[in-house]
Amino acid sequence: MVLQAISHPPEALEDLSQQLNIDINCILAIRQTQYLQGRSPVLKSGTLHLAWEYAQSPSDHHRFINMLCVSPEVFQVILSLIEDHPVFSNNSNHPQELVKVQLGVTLYRMGRYGNGASLEDIACVAGCSEGAVELYTQRCFHAMDAVHNAFVCLQTAAEKEWEKCWIDEHLGFKGTWREGWVMYDGTIVPLYAKPAVNGEAYFTCKSNYGLNLQVCNTFL
Repeated sequence: MVLQAISHPPEALEDLSQQLNIDINCILAIRQTQYLQGRSPVLKSGTLHLAWEYAQSPSDHHRFINMLCVSPEVFQVILSLIEDHPVFSNNSNHPQELVKVQLGVTLYRMGRYGNGASLEDIACVAGCSEGAVELYTQRCFHAMDAVHNAFVCLQTAAEKEWEKCWIDEHLGFKGTWREGWVMYDGTIVPLYAKPAVNGEAYFTCKSNYGLNLQVCNTFL
């Protein structure tokens, strides 16, 4: 390197130094720039805030349920269970959106399928970006998973006996089944599209494709 510097005249070294400075400044500009090309802001004026208005009047609760798929009371219970989870806090200078809003966006998204389930459509209703929809969903799912064991657990012997007596009384299934398994008729969860593998097997009586969600109970 010293030999190369000696072999160049001072004018050439000055040119090399200027070019090096230009290259360094370009690299710094690229590293400090989030977008290399300009981006025009996208108008965000969603309608999710209407859900909070619907929650104020019992006569509008059905509209709240149509939007978020739960009643205002159930929404408040879920919110109280997850709002203190650490996933909703950060050390950034830009605080997160309210947990109420993040949960609302998540529930709205969970209640949509088909064309209405696209990130762009959900973001339009929520008044946020497509990336925010995904972040809100991930955070809410993470927080809800943390309380999983408080609501999903094995039955005690007393709870199993109560279930057996209820089925004896209401369904009349008396006999050896008491020490076996019981499958409750379930509900159909619609799928976005026909599954690629054995798709015909998922076609339902409602002329769509879906999975049958059943509750299985063991009395062993």
